[in-house]
Amino acid sequence: MSRRRRLGDTNGALGAKRRRFPGVPRRPPPPGSPAAVEAALQAVAALFPRRLFGDALPPLVLRHQLYDVVRDRTAVDRHLNRLRDEGRVRLLHLGLGADALGVVSLELYREKVPGALAAVAGTPREGLVRRFLDAAVAASPELSFEQRRMRELGFEDRDVTQLVAAGLLTVRDAGSWWLAVPGVGRFVRALLRGECRRALLALVRRSRHREVPLRDLQSGKAPPGARLGVPFLLHDLLGAQQLQSVPTAAGPLLRLAES
Repeated sequence: MSRRRRLGDTNGALGAKRRRFPGVPRRPPPPGSPAAVEAALQAVAALFPRRLFGDALPPLVLRHQLYDVVRDRTAVDRHLNRLRDEGRVRLLHLGLGADALGVVSLELYREKVPGALAAVAGTPREGLVRRFLDAAVAASPELSFEQRRMRELGFEDRDVTQLVAAGLLTVRDAGSWWLAVPGVGRFVRALLRGECRRALLALVRRSRHREVPLRDLQSGKAPPGARLGVPFLLHDLLGAQQLQSVPTAAGPLLRLAES
């Protein structure tokens, strides 16, 4: 049996106010069920530190964070694809690796993007942004857009250039662009190139036997640099298998993943 386990008790600390992802049942859903995936999505989204980014970003969830809550990765992927196809969420390539996708409520994406682009209000770019949200984002579930597809949707090369400048698209390669969230680079830098992940990993690395009881992280002061919040970061590190959660009689024990 694998020594890696879910975060366990931390899931009980995820009771923050929840945003408008698909509804969550009151009773615990069956493990691996669509309801379990939606409950995990709600719980992790509630941990996103919106105030850290001036409430300019919609709550972002990393797909692998859901793997820490729902063990069945296939069930997670299958239901996320269903929610995407139904127009309820969007999957985003955030530049965190080929397999590291972001998940965002489409409703909240459409709500936050105009606010993040207040600087273009009253300019021709404002109309372009709104047309892109209606014609491309709401109608097309793709992670990226090819030049031919953009032209089919009514966007010429000059439009694409403006959408890249506005942060709604990022260059994938020649003639192809990822869908993006304006301002998301701040989140990516904090997580990947900042101190957030390193702060927790360093704490475990410096501890005796290179392992830390989960309850110590839950009850103690957050280590310096963990600005995204310890629960959010633990779901990230455990889901990405950089940390392991090992059950013991005294509660889950966190240790560095075996290389």
